[in-house]
Amino acid sequence: MQFSGKTDLPFEPYFVVGAPRTGTTILHALICTDDSVNDYIAECSYFTALLPPFTVGWNTFESHTYAYFSGGRPEFGRYHSQLLRAVLHDTWEHAGRPKKLALKDPVLSRQIGNLAQLVPEAKFVLSIRDVRDVAASRVTVMRKGNAQAVISEQDILRICQEFNASYAPLLNAPDVFSKRALIVTYEGLSRSGNLKPVDSFMGITCQPDRVWKSDLTDINRPASKTEWHTEQYGRPLNADSIGNYASILTPPQVQIVLDQCGPLMQQLGMPLI
Repeated sequence: MQFSGKTDLPFEPYFVVGAPRTGTTILHALICTDDSVNDYIAECSYFTALLPPFTVGWNTFESHTYAYFSGGRPEFGRYHSQLLRAVLHDTWEHAGRPKKLALKDPVLSRQIGNLAQLVPEAKFVLSIRDVRDVAASRVTVMRKGNAQAVISEQDILRICQEFNASYAPLLNAPDVFSKRALIVTYEGLSRSGNLKPVDSFMGITCQPDRVWKSDLTDINRPASKTEWHTEQYGRPLNADSIGNYASILTPPQVQIVLDQCGPLMQQLGMPLI
């Protein structure tokens, strides 16, 4: 099989990722304030959904996928790479042909291992946050649908598993990401407003006074205000939510989070005190 479509990338592709509720949205919005970057744009959920089929095709290659690619796994890899590149190219056209295309989706975090291999030009900005506040934010989301919801130990464990899985590709392939990834701590960014590491990594100059201004996405769109919507959305960078876990999680819940995610936080250079 051969892919027909524009697969050249006359731009620099960047992906803002990290576990859900770690500040990926405000980080992405700030990145999009530079003139060489596209306007702030909603999550790239459609693009993200194109990654799992690669895993399916790869894992079933000997039984199914081989029949479509006479050149073996290398041909299949090239084909799927071209598919992803074509979608990125069309997205770039839609976004006004910026020098740098910056897309964001927390769900993409688990897929960046494959994405880094399939699109070797891609670079990644990962947001990380005190996992206790992450868990507290997820609990708040769960209670928006049911204020009386009982949060079980299994609920907290699932949150922890999702958090750990979001950074596993980065930790599992340090050689792949050594020069292609930047970790940004939500607390450090929120408290200091220091965007210089991001500016240096991407070769941009973020302009916080322009945050959320966009011709591509309406941040007040009613359909976007789901249970995942937070009061921080659309606001300037601030540190108001840091430490909220103390009033939301119970001590046993906090201990579960520390036990499950503490080692990973240590590995990422953000030990929990």
